Formats: sequence, C-alpha cells, structure tokens
Amino acid sequence: MPRTNRNIPEPTSTGQVGRTSATIPPHWKPNLIVAIPLPVVIASVVVFNIILPPPAQFSKGLAFEPPFLNAILYTVFLAFTSFMVGYISFKSYMQNGWTFLVLMGSGALAWGSTSLLSGWLTNLPSGPNAAITISNTGALVASLFHFASTTWSKGPSLKKDPRLRRSILVLAYGGVLTFTTLLTVAALEGLTPLFFVPGVGQTTLRMAVLGSAAALFLVSSILFARRYFSSKSRSSTLYWYVLALGLTGVGIAAVFFGRAPGDPISWTGRTSMFLGGTYFLKAVHTAFKGIGIH
Repeated sequence: MPRTNRNIPEPTSTGQVGRTSATIPPHWKPNLIVAIPLPVVIASVVVFNIILPPPAQFSKGLAFEPPFLNAILYTVFLAFTSFMVGYISFKSYMQNGWTFLVLMGSGALAWGSTSLLSGWLTNLPSGPNAAITISNTGALVASLFHFASTTWSKGPSLKKDPRLRRSILVLAYGGVLTFTTLLTVAALEGLTPLFFVPGVGQTTLRMAVLGSAAALFLVSSILFARRYFSSKSRSSTLYWYVLALGLTGVGIAAVFFGRAPGDPISWTGRTSMFLGGTYFLKAVHTAFKGIGIH
C-alpha cells in the first residue's frame, strides 16, 4: 500500500524508525517559540520550590482547588487530545503497518482514559485515593508504551492484510481499555494498594510509580528528539510530539515538589500537562493533514 503520511517517521533501510519519506514542505520550519514553555515550566517549579514554605507551614489560602475544575480540564486537555492521538495512530497503522504506531496509540489511550476517569472521581466521599491510583497507574502504563515505541527499531509489518492489522489494533486498544476498567473497579473497591492516605499524604508506592512515569516520559522525549534531529527531512509531527512528551513528563514530576493540592507548583505541573495536551493536538493536526483528513 502506498505511503501517504509524510509526517509519520519512516523506517530506514537498516530498520531504524525516524526518517520521513518525503521532504517537509519549504514553508514549514520548526517554531522555536513553542519550545520555550518547557524550560519556563522547569524554572517556575524551581522558583516556587524555593519561595514557598514547607508543607507544615503552607497556608491553604495559597491553594486554589475548585470542585470539578480539574475534571473539566483533564477531559479537554488530556482525555480528548489523547483519544485523537490514538485515532491517528490507528489510521496510520492501517496504512503503513508500523508496530511502533500501535504502541504509541495504546499509550495515548491509556493516558486519556485514566485521566478522564480520575478527573471525575476525585471528589468521591471516600476520598481521592481511588482517583489518584487510577491516574498515577495510568501515567505509568502510558509511559511504558511511549518508551517502548521509541525503542522499536523494526520496519513495517510483513502482515499487509487489513483485517489482520485491524485485529492487532483491536487487541491492543481493547487490552488497554480492559486494563483501565479492571483498575478502576479494583481502586473503587479498595483492592489496590494505597497511593494516598488522608491526613498523612502520598505513599512511597505512589512516589515510585510517579517517579517512574515521569522518567519514562522524559526519556521518551529525549529519544524522539534524537530521532528528530538525526533525520535529514524532519517531521513536524515528531517535533510537536517531542515537546508534548517533555511537558507531560515535567508536569508529572512537579508533584514531587508540591506543598498541597492546588498550590502554585501543582498548577504549574497541571498547566504543563495541559499544554502538552495541546501539543499532542497539534501533532495530531499535522498527521491529519498528512493523510488527507480535514
């Protein structure tokens, strides 16, 4: 099947994924301005961490946490954009058969579905532990998929039957949604280890899960960036995806420095993830143009 999407990285003759099959149009140039938020977010977290008092002395008056605001923002900037990335990965894999697209789409689906559920379950009478468990575990699963997609070095699948490719996608996406469903039920029923204890705070398990997720998102961003800069004809989709992964990883890492939910560091981290969501959407937009969907 002929290739129609030049924005998706193409395997080289040695099997390395990362080059594009056509030269990027002359009018397209990387916009360095859109890369500025990443270092700005990092600097903001550092500054807030220095000037804010420790948790024991932190005033709740410095926190802003309206009910359901997070749910709305998570739905718009994380869930919707992630589902769009999953959809584009689906369409592109059906055309090209590159396994890394299945991994990328599965990661987006895991991130979007758990963000959607956790956002609306935060204000349960039983407390936020279930929502935090779903969100943090989903972040780790998503980061694992994204990391796996960066290290996949094989070329297109030899299985060109559209029905077989569709079956692979159904199994992958269905597996992610099944896991999300089981995780949600287990968290709501109290069958999962605690991630947050009221009056005590976050547990060691939560810190380990979040730390791993943040690290994998950031490593994935670095690996995709290396792939982007090593390509002669650079992919606009990949450019935005690198920034989206970096902003998401930094946003997750900001949790380690927060004083309380809704404090300036929390909102800096959330803003980073939300901005990452818009960058995912931009990446999706360039991919849409590449396959002729408007």
